[in-house]
Amino acid sequence: MNWRVLQTKDYPKDAEFKERLLDVKLYGSNRSEKARLILESIEESFRHKEQISFDNLTIEHILPQTLNNWWKDHLGQDWEITYELFLHTIGNLTLTAYNGELSNSDFVTKKKEYQNSHLELNSYFQDIDTWKREDIEKRAENLSHEIVNIWKYFGTEALQHSQSNSLKGSIPKSLHIFGEEYPVRSWRDVLEVTLNTIADLEPDRFQDIMAQFPRLLGWDQKNFRSTRQLKNGVYIETNFSAKDISSLCHRAIETAGLSTQDWHVDTVKP
Repeated sequence: MNWRVLQTKDYPKDAEFKERLLDVKLYGSNRSEKARLILESIEESFRHKEQISFDNLTIEHILPQTLNNWWKDHLGQDWEITYELFLHTIGNLTLTAYNGELSNSDFVTKKKEYQNSHLELNSYFQDIDTWKREDIEKRAENLSHEIVNIWKYFGTEALQHSQSNSLKGSIPKSLHIFGEEYPVRSWRDVLEVTLNTIADLEPDRFQDIMAQFPRLLGWDQKNFRSTRQLKNGVYIETNFSAKDISSLCHRAIETAGLSTQDWHVDTVKP
């Protein structure tokens, strides 16, 4: 997709666009150039008096791609979920000239280096003392506002309620996926049916999902805390919130090369 040309017939509304920005994978394979374009465009939007050269800058993961014990302790008990779902999201990415030096350093060390940066993207961290899931989500929300301001939606804005805003405390009743409807009684049912459907439709691509989320899907039940077993024998971690399950389902569908527009959950409030 050309991120500089956003006026298309089927382009999502701002609310939908922002919602997906919070948890979509923006690093790896052919996505890294898009992530770089987004980050550079955000930096340029601050209208520096002097032109910035991006030539020596690379994408930096604040929460690093290789976690040491410091990071695992810092993230807490659910560090696997934070790592798997948020590592490559916009909230955890920035630009630096010191990517190699920072590597998997702790956040205290990284913050000191960010404070020496001339980028407005990195001035954000000046008053941040921790880098946990909630910090990544907060920065993603902040950046999503900037992104929507840069690339405005030009179509008629129909009021649509963002589903993720209403997931907390909701009870799923039915899952609509790829033209089929399935009755469900819990968000764990939603996850199980979604992954079973993907495995049936795209068994080869399902291996890509397993490779991308090795701490959430696998063949050995002992590696997980609370599991269900799929039809193909794979065990899935199910100790998630509704929001996490929704995010994982979207990521799995995208990894399989399918459309998230064909996935929807009808819910009710208790």
